[in-house]
Amino acid sequence: MGVGTRTVLLSALLQVLALTAAPAQQPAPLDWTGLYIGYHTGAALGLADVANPFGPSIFGDTVRTPGPLAGGQLGYNWQLGASALGVEADASWADMDGTNTCFARSGDYVSANCRAGVDALGTATARYGWILPFDRRTLFYGKAGLAFVHGDLKAKPNGGLGLSATGGSSTQVGWTVGGGVERAIASRWSLKAEYGFLGFDDEGLTAPGSRFQSAPPEGPLTSAAAARTHVSQDIHQFKLGMNYRLGGGPPAAAPVAPTHAARGTEIEAGVRYVHGWGQFHKDLGIPRRGVTSLASRLTYDNADTNGAEAFARIDTSFGLMTKGLIGGASGGGHMNDEDWAIDFPSALIPYSNTLSGVDNDIRYWIADIGYDVWRGRGYKIAPFIGYGEFRQDMAGLGCRQIANPFSDCGQPIPRSVVAIEEEDTWRALRLGTAAEMAVAPRLMFRGEAAYLPHVEFSGTDDHVLRALVSPESGDGVGVQLEATLSYAVTDALSLGVGGRYWSMWTTEGTVNFGGTGEIVPMRYAAEQAHLLVQGSYKFGGAR
Repeated sequence: MGVGTRTVLLSALLQVLALTAAPAQQPAPLDWTGLYIGYHTGAALGLADVANPFGPSIFGDTVRTPGPLAGGQLGYNWQLGASALGVEADASWADMDGTNTCFARSGDYVSANCRAGVDALGTATARYGWILPFDRRTLFYGKAGLAFVHGDLKAKPNGGLGLSATGGSSTQVGWTVGGGVERAIASRWSLKAEYGFLGFDDEGLTAPGSRFQSAPPEGPLTSAAAARTHVSQDIHQFKLGMNYRLGGGPPAAAPVAPTHAARGTEIEAGVRYVHGWGQFHKDLGIPRRGVTSLASRLTYDNADTNGAEAFARIDTSFGLMTKGLIGGASGGGHMNDEDWAIDFPSALIPYSNTLSGVDNDIRYWIADIGYDVWRGRGYKIAPFIGYGEFRQDMAGLGCRQIANPFSDCGQPIPRSVVAIEEEDTWRALRLGTAAEMAVAPRLMFRGEAAYLPHVEFSGTDDHVLRALVSPESGDGVGVQLEATLSYAVTDALSLGVGGRYWSMWTTEGTVNFGGTGEIVPMRYAAEQAHLLVQGSYKFGGAR
């Protein structure tokens, strides 16, 4: 487990302790003016766009870097009637990582593997908020200002040619814009959920020197010079957190919160329609750390999935919380199968990229158990531990060559032929926090952020046309986010919409190539993004 991973895990544990120590008080109207300090957990997705100095690329150039984050914030608010002005600074530790192909200018050129990572980020912003008038406990706000990020981006030619990598670590300063909602749940404590976009201008990068075939398909590989280029990066982040107000006007009196027994046992169950997108890719020949030359990469990009799931949550009268969901979806997409420096009997192929259709089926379930540290009318906060499984079955249909006509599928294979099958299972331990808060009459926000400190991956790659079956395995980490906004049609019936983001990847992985005992290092990574439309019904609890 790396330093970044340990830092995020420690922060998640500190969050549980902070919640447990917080005073349980019923919200009361208050003055938002004052100094505050707080903490947050969540996740971020970076998109590093690498410019190709050689012209348009066949594939790649955007490196996706998902990962968990945790940190703290310090700020000050001035309340002016129904408005609040403020300033805030925050900083987060992060464990974001990703790879992709870059500089794929043609099938005659050996392109590179780019790997990006982020280990710290933060913002310094001005805030403007609107305080809802019905009880003055809910603050909707926007924010904008400066941002910084520290990370690295490196590139190395593929194909095992022994060429040098380029790039390194750096700190960039950019800008940010975002917004969120903050709900006072006690005289000095508030719960917040926030989205932020961080943008960073171009940073210099050198496309490494590589090899080029000037006389295909049998000509030798000759040197291709390095070239200056640039990379730009955007980051999307979602955070759940709490603030404690240190100063300002005297807090309003707050009665003691009702006990769990007074709230009673509450059960909520429902169903969701799930519309989503997913990606799975695997890199053959990359070790745990650094950038290494690849032999092959397969990228399954599923453009569209549709499915359903059932979910439920029980909050007992003595504070125990259990929740879970089970679901599935199916859809289609496409798959790119890349290979580098292939020495065929009649040709030397610098770069090959075949495109196939994909049939995709996913199934998943999650079960969590936690404790309602804070629970009252209109709010719940529950740290939890849980377990989840995600299974994905994909079939690559047909193929056609899009890079080098002398390589595989130079003569297209029709979509009616199954070329490759991939069956994978991800098993994960979950550690996180689930929170909900009433942001307006009958309008409830629910969010959760879960860090996956231990992920196990197992899979099977079946190259059907080559009769090559390869068992796969690995261990890693991940992150899962979910947020919904629901409206209580009645005291029991609610309708809502929301979103979800899951990402898991291996830090150590292998494949038993062809089942022959030849163990080759691999990196596996999966992402899922879902739009949720739901209905739920609540039983019991205080009304």
